[in-house]
Amino acid sequence: MRSSRSRRSRPRAVWAAVITGLVVCLLIVVGVMLPVLGLIAGADATTVGVLDVPVGAIAVSILICSVVALGFLWSAFVSRNGALSWVAAVAAVVATLIGSVWPLVATGMSSVGQVQDLIPFIQDLIGRVVALG
Repeated sequence: MRSSRSRRSRPRAVWAAVITGLVVCLLIVVGVMLPVLGLIAGADATTVGVLDVPVGAIAVSILICSVVALGFLWSAFVSRNGALSWVAAVAAVVATLIGSVWPLVATGMSSVGQVQDLIPFIQDLIGRVVALG
């Protein structure tokens, strides 16, 4: 018994886009995100907590980028158009890259903010030493 509506199978281009996007996203997570998080954790441990790591912002950004990437991969999967699937798969890869690199950027921006707070303290300290001498 066949239904009155015939079901088209997905073109090979769709399957190729979905599989390629999924594999590249996983490689980015393993090859970029995990080492970046390890680097940040190592820097935080080395500075004994002096480095202000924005853990909440990092967690939220990773969550948002992961949801966006999964949404694009899902769009690539449900599409019946090969070109559209490839565009969605590439968008998923870009979202994964952004989510993988953003923790490093967020930590760097936080560190710059800490240094800007430290410079007036050092200048004041130098001024006091010069005034005493």
